[in-house]
Amino acid sequence: MVNNPKKQDGELFFVEIKEPAEVRRNILESLRNILEMLKEFEKFKHIRHEKSEKIQKLRGLVRGTNKMMGRLRVSLPQTSLRGVVVKQVQRPKKAVHKPKAPKKHTELERLEAELGSIESKLKSFT
Repeated sequence: MVNNPKKQDGELFFVEIKEPAEVRRNILESLRNILEMLKEFEKFKHIRHEKSEKIQKLRGLVRGTNKMMGRLRVSLPQTSLRGVVVKQVQRPKKAVHKPKAPKKHTELERLEAELGSIESKLKSFT
């Protein structure tokens, strides 16, 4: 910056701006976009803060639950019994009756069927 205000007066100059209304409109639109971005960023910061609070609350709940589980284990009697493992009985698989797929016609059978249909059409014309 200029320290001497007397020199500054002598160095003033002006620049012509073509279509100043258009430039002003562009600047204002840019400022509006910047403000919208800042608003979205503030929402993001708020959501991030809420998330961290909820995580801290969840951590506290998990710690409390773990403490209660420890107290419960201490208060329950010690046993050497193990849980009974139930074996699944294997049932014989029922034979699935598969419907037979229709027999694929050979080329010869297909041609004979077409020939028969053509002959029947010819007989109907006469």
